[in-house]
Amino acid sequence: MTIDYADLSDVLSEFARTMVTDFPIQDILDHLVKRIVGVLPVTAAGVTLISPGADPRYIAASNGSALRFEQLQSELGEGPCMAAYHSGEAVSMPDLRTDERFPAFSSQAADAGLVAVFTFPLNHGDQRLGALDLYRDEPGPLSADAMSAAQTLADVAAAYLLNAQARTELQNTSDRSIEAALHDPLTGLPNRVLMAQRIAHALLRRRRSNKMMAVLFVDLDGFKTVNDTHGHRAGDEILVAVTERLTGILRPGDTLARQSGDEFLILCEDLELPSQADALADRVHEVLAAPLLISGIEVTLTAQVGTALTRRGNDTPEALIHAADLAMYGAKREHAARYQRGARR
Repeated sequence: MTIDYADLSDVLSEFARTMVTDFPIQDILDHLVKRIVGVLPVTAAGVTLISPGADPRYIAASNGSALRFEQLQSELGEGPCMAAYHSGEAVSMPDLRTDERFPAFSSQAADAGLVAVFTFPLNHGDQRLGALDLYRDEPGPLSADAMSAAQTLADVAAAYLLNAQARTELQNTSDRSIEAALHDPLTGLPNRVLMAQRIAHALLRRRRSNKMMAVLFVDLDGFKTVNDTHGHRAGDEILVAVTERLTGILRPGDTLARQSGDEFLILCEDLELPSQADALADRVHEVLAAPLLISGIEVTLTAQVGTALTRRGNDTPEALIHAADLAMYGAKREHAARYQRGARR
């Protein structure tokens, strides 16, 4: 089989055209190995991306046999793929039966039907990403033109993969930034922005289910005094401990968020009766009534809880949170009552 240079040119053009697209890395590798088998005199192809000290994250193969040979080299830590990656140079094995460089790999691969393998490092400058393996089921060397074409494909693929990895890392950084922007860094709870989004989604679901939902506004009493007396570290420990206690009393599907400072929000969906929200407010008081041991100091907290309950209408997240906030302040004024409900209708 001779090299079809028109097909080779088409493959290189495909890589050039897709360099600016957002193809996933695995799709790039899968496409690469299938196209290589069509343009080079080989029966199968495989590629493995390698990171120092880590298992391969990406492996692609043109068929099941090539996949076995790729995985075999990773499992053994031996073979032309590993050698090409570490040396940065191509490795040619025209006949496994007479090549003694990788005895474990050669023996097992030959038993599985492999006769020859030619491996090319995925180099880009000083960076090495892995290696491209070309497999044949008959002995004999590749021509100089085929070897040169294979290394060119490997180099182009390496440049493309680096571009794709940069996009992936940028997206991951962006995702982490968004995640951080929507969560409280101390407790890990959703913050007020994410809670508003959750309430908005809950309102949409409520219109379909026709069930009630409630927002509870929880404000800790005496937190500022403890914080001022024992320091911010103790205050942070209190907030983390309160988070754990409140999380423990929620139903599956309820959402707990930190509004700000010592204020928390609880979203309860799919309520059948208003008394279910009242029962949760009771549990909030009960769970926070037990003393906390913070840095060897026993701290007793109380809390005020305001509830905003909605059954129908065009409520907004801001309106529900505001109603729950007003109900909480009403509870503060009404010392005889432990919580107060402000219904939204």
